[in-house]
Amino acid sequence: MLIRITKGRDGPATLTCIRDNGTTTWTKVSDYFPIHDMTHYVVETTLKIPNAFYGLVRDGWDISDFAVKGASKRFPPQANLVEALVSRLQNDLMPGSSFTAASYNDEVVAVLEGIGNPERRPVTSDELDDMRHRLRDLMSRWKSLEPGESLELTFD
Repeated sequence: MLIRITKGRDGPATLTCIRDNGTTTWTKVSDYFPIHDMTHYVVETTLKIPNAFYGLVRDGWDISDFAVKGASKRFPPQANLVEALVSRLQNDLMPGSSFTAASYNDEVVAVLEGIGNPERRPVTSDELDDMRHRLRDLMSRWKSLEPGESLELTFD
């Protein structure tokens, strides 16, 4: 699946997913979401978690399906796991934030216990370093784009 995140010319960015079968789903996204969507890509591909946002889109979900009231009840446990992993990795972008793999995993488990999600996937120090590096690289590439230009990623 091809993931295309396009900088808006005079408005929001656009997230487009083009499945291998040629079908497409897309949405306009606020300023917060390009980084969030890149973080999903990094987490899902680094940790090879198949049943989260991009895996579900690849398998036929429309992006708009995620915004429907009550949709989170239909998410497989891996999708909620990835949301927790993504949220915590995005915290790493905040000034003064720094965590180890152990503290990262502790925070993710606390979130999952809070929502009653049984899925767990501890992250190693090497995986966390890899995700940090890959996310910073994507963010740098995104920042260098001009309005109307796109960042394209392949999701297998």
